Amino acid sequence: MGNHAFFITGTDTGIGKTTVGCALSAALSERGLKVGVAKPVETGCAPDGDGNLIPADAERLRYFSGCAEPLDVICPCRCREPLAPSIALRREGRTLALAALGATVRGVIARHDVTLVEGAGGLLVPVIGSVTFADLAREWRLPVVVVVGNRLGALNHAQLTVGWAKK
Repeated sequence: MGNHAFFITGTDTGIGKTTVGCALSAALSERGLKVGVAKPVETGCAPDGDGNLIPADAERLRYFSGCAEPLDVICPCRCREPLAPSIALRREGRTLALAALGATVRGVIARHDVTLVEGAGGLLVPVIGSVTFADLAREWRLPVVVVVGNRLGALNHAQLTVGWAKK
């Protein structure tokens, strides 16, 4: 197995994407694979004592995968407010260079046997402008893993997400 990568998305925010990513990366690592992880954009990051934004999901993914990449590579874009990245970035007066983001993710993929790339929210969440996580997964040519909650409406949400993932 060499340089395989997957994009993890969910039918909603808070649905368990990071938990699934941690479990998968730990299981793959235990099987002797060099596992990379990426959370290219994370919002809702709390500041540490020095004012640096800490991406809690990216830290968990790094811990359970054993990935040695620096946190700035695993999660190059962090925002304080728990909003869609495009909105959080706009409110912070920032932009995001998608080409650089893609190069960073492709670098992680190239250095690992298998890489799990986690989105934020769902596939149609806007990252910057009208570009969504579905667009990034498609551009990066990553098969999509969909995490679905166990609650009323889950079948509808799952079918809608899978329908978009196939486009």
